[in-house]
Amino acid sequence: MGRLTWLVLVVACLLFVGLLVGVVAQIVATIAYVQVPTSIEEVSGIVLSRTGDAAAEESLPTGAQVFEGDKLHVTFGSTARMRMFDGSVISLFPETRLRVDRSRAPRLGGRDAEAVLGIESGAAQIAVAPALQVARNFELTTPAGVAQLSPGQYTVRVASDATRISVWDGKATMLVDRQVVDVTPGRKIILGSDGKLELVDVLENVMVNGTFADRFNGWTFWEEQQSQSDVRGQLQIGVPNEINAPGLALQLTRQSAGQTHNETGLRQFFQRDVSGAHSIQLDMLLKVESASLSGGGYLGSEYPLMVRIRYSTLRGGDQTWTHGFFFANPDRGPVPYSSQIQKGVWTHYQADLLLEVQPVPMVIKEIQILAAGHSYDASVSDVKLLVD
Repeated sequence: MGRLTWLVLVVACLLFVGLLVGVVAQIVATIAYVQVPTSIEEVSGIVLSRTGDAAAEESLPTGAQVFEGDKLHVTFGSTARMRMFDGSVISLFPETRLRVDRSRAPRLGGRDAEAVLGIESGAAQIAVAPALQVARNFELTTPAGVAQLSPGQYTVRVASDATRISVWDGKATMLVDRQVVDVTPGRKIILGSDGKLELVDVLENVMVNGTFADRFNGWTFWEEQQSQSDVRGQLQIGVPNEINAPGLALQLTRQSAGQTHNETGLRQFFQRDVSGAHSIQLDMLLKVESASLSGGGYLGSEYPLMVRIRYSTLRGGDQTWTHGFFFANPDRGPVPYSSQIQKGVWTHYQADLLLEVQPVPMVIKEIQILAAGHSYDASVSDVKLLVD
């Protein structure tokens, strides 16, 4: 009986000590940190906020503050910019959902400040500020894993098919299924919904079969013909033999019998989110061998080689960026949105859409490669559309 009593007392004592330790740890954790609000510096459109477990969302104005546990929803056609206590700036784009999991500065010495965000969907630019006074842990939780972000610049995209984190400056250390992956400047990590992990260049080529190595796979043929009785445009893939020529190329030709207008080309469709992009680059090789019209034709819209990119803007409206190529303009006609190149010479062309258009693209929808005019002979290859 005495031994049982002592055993009960010992167990009770251990339970009491364990409970006491837990309470003390909780008290220390409570007093060790102070929660710091995050400021909403700018709101365009409608941004909704839900506090903790509240059932209803409230509209969030510029100048508001959000706290730990708050959830933000940036609605269609809207954007927001927020600044955390450490000076880090987060820009949010349409249809983004973000949580503020932790925003804490230490009260007691020897502890790190904590900035922890969770992005559930959408896109964000994150500029992590240097930790000046005290050490700081900046962490981003995504559906695919957790990333530790050092001071630097990042783009994050969370979609149904994959989570993408682009590193422009700094380093992202990802913990994915017990695997630690460092993502360095100029690189992007893609974490697929199927569990596949890829490390690629920060500018990702979204074109399918831009070299035409797989013939016309990934492309859709299209044509606009003014006169059904005139000659149609022709497309063929061949091996060019000129100096500096690519291995394969798409050739677009037509010899008009009636001098009527024609547009012949290929198109490729997308639904690629580029909101918050640092760069959207078109890169291609091209050559114009002949053209019956001077420059861009009578109205500056019939170039022997053209590229069009259709995209939607912040408010959802569709826009089209167009650029043409010609080698001579003896009639001195209008040649807007174009480049003059050498006749019969393979030329490398590159353009950044973010420098070319306003308002900037939010979603890339389509690219067209075409020839326009009466008679023409042009070629193109190595078509890339590089996005972050």
